[in-house]
Amino acid sequence: MLSNFTPIQKGIIAGLSGFIAFALADACSKWLGMRYETLEIIFWIYSISFVFGLLTSPFLGGLKKTLQTKKLHIHLGRGICALAIALFVVSALKGLSLAMLYTVLFTAPFLTTIAALPLFKEKVPRKNWFIIALGFSGILIAFRPGFTDISIEIIYAIAALCFIVVLGLLARPLHQGESLHSLSFYPSLVTITVLGAFLFPNIELPILQDIPVFVLAGICVTIGLSGIAYGYSIAPFSIIAPIHYIQMVMALTIGYIVFGDVPDLWMIAGASVIIVSGVMLIFSKDH
Repeated sequence: MLSNFTPIQKGIIAGLSGFIAFALADACSKWLGMRYETLEIIFWIYSISFVFGLLTSPFLGGLKKTLQTKKLHIHLGRGICALAIALFVVSALKGLSLAMLYTVLFTAPFLTTIAALPLFKEKVPRKNWFIIALGFSGILIAFRPGFTDISIEIIYAIAALCFIVVLGLLARPLHQGESLHSLSFYPSLVTITVLGAFLFPNIELPILQDIPVFVLAGICVTIGLSGIAYGYSIAPFSIIAPIHYIQMVMALTIGYIVFGDVPDLWMIAGASVIIVSGVMLIFSKDH
């Protein structure tokens, strides 16, 4: 079925799936953060992601092709970025709401698109700049950020933002010859290897009732790592990056349902603007 889609359409579908998956994973991490230490949360989530990737590998290009990669340095770089993002996001969520975290992270589409201009010589149509700006204005409408004290959690969020931009940019060199499995395999492998060295032999197993949350988060991380990277690898950054704004809508929805955060009219208005910008993005040109 996907064979009937253009690369840009495939990129949009993959990116959308990835960003939604990461929103769910962040919500799981926030919930688990009330029960577990940061490193333990990340280790178990990425361990499950690693196992889930292996189980689905036959449908994602195969483990053999994944291990035969010619771009190991790029994969390892993405692994370091993924580990850093996980550390900073989970740490930030211990003191910030999902909405507050995403207020910072939603500058990523701007930064990623701007960075792609000199690095990959991409030409961004004026209407795409308008769509990116429109989506960002939705963030400003929703959260109306003002002058507030800079907390350590905000600094964590800013650090995560930087690594998110780099992680996205590192996807472009992987557009040829790499298996889809490799996009999640190496980040997960780097993360569990590094954290395992710090945690073993003292790490504790999750309690039984929390295992489904860890499993959901692990599966979502696999989808997120693969979907976003695949989208960036086959479609222009100016097309895929603004899809990041969908996470704000997810943050409002999950925050309300799971954590009891009731959105006000400003947040609803901002979310509406973001949805409009997403629809405009899809129909901005013949894909």
